[in-house]
Amino acid sequence: MYNLIMNVATVASDPVWKNPKENIQQTENHVAEVMRLYPRTQVILFPEISLMGAVNDESNTEIAENLDGYCVTEIKRIAKQQDVAVICGMIEKNPNGKPFNTQFVVSSDGELLSRYRKNHLFTESNEPNVYASGKELSVFEIAGWKCGLAICFDIRFPRLLEVYKRAGVECVFSGFNWTAGRNKPDIMKTLVKARAHENQYFFVAVDRNGSDPNTSYYGTSVISNPYAEDIAGRNGIYSYAEISKDDIANLAKKLPLVESFKEKYSIKSL
Repeated sequence: MYNLIMNVATVASDPVWKNPKENIQQTENHVAEVMRLYPRTQVILFPEISLMGAVNDESNTEIAENLDGYCVTEIKRIAKQQDVAVICGMIEKNPNGKPFNTQFVVSSDGELLSRYRKNHLFTESNEPNVYASGKELSVFEIAGWKCGLAICFDIRFPRLLEVYKRAGVECVFSGFNWTAGRNKPDIMKTLVKARAHENQYFFVAVDRNGSDPNTSYYGTSVISNPYAEDIAGRNGIYSYAEISKDDIANLAKKLPLVESFKEKYSIKSL
């Protein structure tokens, strides 16, 4: 099914550390509020590990769940009740070792559509020591759009996002736990817009709000079109935009890129 328009929203929520039940209740309340504010919304994006908080120590195994566990089951219920697709983050059990930092998508009819495990773990933190990195990307269709997933630190690796372009993706969704640091909100906005423009697709991104025992966050959100314009309208922690495939087609016609992609480059001295 071809749909020209998709209506997307983000929630810069403030997850309760290590408390999935409280975060499910938060999520349910936020989804209801988004649908009240923006009733045409078709997809709602939440931050990285939004259902458990950023647990960057070995206790992450204590709250890790399978995809058929409590958190995903509850998000399926919420999505179906509100008739909207929902994208959340969780700590996923790994039978072979350290758990995964996972983002998953549930359709408006309550079905699990996709799962993505974070490929690039945050090297400034303890994350690489207590999580396993994912090895694959994720492409799925929602509301007639071909979409992809990324998580936070992945934004710094353009080749990962280029793979989505090659696969024909039209919109990428990425949850963030963008930790406090020098000029960090502007860095996040710049990187999201750059990835959207260089790949000529839409990029929807949201950081969490608040703080946890380790750091604080900004609650930044960006809904970038292929022209690197943040087109989001905002109401507190909620953002919303109507996105159109016309923007993708018009830029691709004016500035063709696909034929110029290269797998690798070499350096040669004179």
